[in-house]
Amino acid sequence: GIDVRGKRVGIIGTGSSGVQIVQEWGKLAKSTVVFQRTPNLSLPMRQTKASAEEQNKRKPGYPDFFKKRQQTYGGQPVEPWNKNVFDDTPQDREAFFERRWQEGGFGFWIANYRDLYTDLKANREAYDFWARKTRERIQDPVKRDIVAPMEPPHPFGTKRPSLEQDYFDVLNRPNVQVVDVKKNKIVEVLQDGIQTEDGSFFPVDAIALATGYDAITGSLTNMGLRNVDGVPLAEEWKKGATSYLGMTRNGYPNMFFVYSVHAPTAFSNGPSCVETQGSWIVDAILKIDGSGLRYIEPTPEAEKEWKDKVNALSDRTLHPLTDSWYMGANIPGKPREQLNYLGGLDFYESECRRALEDWHGFNTV
Repeated sequence: GIDVRGKRVGIIGTGSSGVQIVQEWGKLAKSTVVFQRTPNLSLPMRQTKASAEEQNKRKPGYPDFFKKRQQTYGGQPVEPWNKNVFDDTPQDREAFFERRWQEGGFGFWIANYRDLYTDLKANREAYDFWARKTRERIQDPVKRDIVAPMEPPHPFGTKRPSLEQDYFDVLNRPNVQVVDVKKNKIVEVLQDGIQTEDGSFFPVDAIALATGYDAITGSLTNMGLRNVDGVPLAEEWKKGATSYLGMTRNGYPNMFFVYSVHAPTAFSNGPSCVETQGSWIVDAILKIDGSGLRYIEPTPEAEKEWKDKVNALSDRTLHPLTDSWYMGANIPGKPREQLNYLGGLDFYESECRRALEDWHGFNTV
């Protein structure tokens, strides 16, 4: 790793990588400057270590656990609360929020009230709870208003909330500064520091660029893939991504991909999603071989139908209101569109399995 002890460091970006770096560098560096564009609405991780004895006690239940995991919305052993926010009294709502908060992990994000991501007023209740819990951990009023503002920067959960262990506690340290670059932009990076719009200069010896990446589609478009006519995938997707079932693409017979565009990807537990897709791909290949086929290839009509479904699911939610990497909005020039299937891993698997029964949506040769 990089030894920052005794050094002056700058961290640009407060996505998941930024949060993780701040938690570590802030404790070791001589000085740490965090350049924040958007507050990370981080949730408490509450990570614990399980002893070998505890793990052995749990192992007999793993098969049932893994089976149930695949039958949930996000491929995790938690499910959304079967109530709307305002079905509960303020007291009961506060108690439920508190329970999810104390449980730690992503429960407050993905296992909350069912209308949290379809109703702005309901969503605001969750944000206000998050802000109260977070603001009470931050001592400096200036840092507090930058990191956990009273007004939400976007609907809660429409940008990925990171899991933190002591991120907000580290921000309290006297050697840690926070700069709001929406109000005070970075104008120049010099050999020995960073200059901002208001004329401030922050001397640094090392900079961590935690500024994100081309999520969801970038891993495929950067591979140099070309279709049967020689057209690069990156060129085909310049105006928007298309796929069928989030695993196949017209013009690429017998090509399968996982954990990418138009699948539950960013709204699911990665291993759960990949397991669902991997099993389907294996069964598809076995069926191809068993049927004496040479290849399968999705039709353009099936791709359009699938993309329309992805968009329809997204349009029912608050996600289109936010410029996020879920929507491809973090990359200049990239089309702004929903890149994930929001119907849940359980329904996604059902839809994929139905298509496999009779090769619905595929040309077979």
